[in-house]
Amino acid sequence: MAALLRTREGGPPLTEEDVSAFEKTHGLVLPVAYKEFLLATHGGRPERDLFTLKGLEGNPFGRIHLFLGLNDPVVSCNLDWNRDVFRDRIPADLLPIATTEGIDKICLCVAGGRTGAICYWDGHARVGERSLYFLADDFTSFISSLHADELSPRMPEP
Repeated sequence: MAALLRTREGGPPLTEEDVSAFEKTHGLVLPVAYKEFLLATHGGRPERDLFTLKGLEGNPFGRIHLFLGLNDPVVSCNLDWNRDVFRDRIPADLLPIATTEGIDKICLCVAGGRTGAICYWDGHARVGERSLYFLADDFTSFISSLHADELSPRMPEP
């Protein structure tokens, strides 16, 4: 999984114990592919950051600012901080895993019939307006669908 997407400026290295503690604290089980991604990258700015956004009028593409991690000294870059701060706005079965340059989030479905799916949460939607948009059936499919343009972060060659 790690070879599918490189990131930079991620948080501190994570251990399986860090990820397990997060799951236990929040009463959820993360998909294996997503856990592997977290352990390999620690979150951060992805080299391929563009995704297709179907159904949001006037906005056919989104751009990931960064994937959230754990134990980052910048608290707003952490999964748990985002889950707590947005708990009254984002449905409880969704875990914010990435953020755009604004308030919008990329979320992982962690419960129910669509467990493992990835969706986009529009933080600017008004009450009563549609705020969720399906992106992919699973994390691996979502990562595979990302692409880059001239504004995407450039990664040094390994």
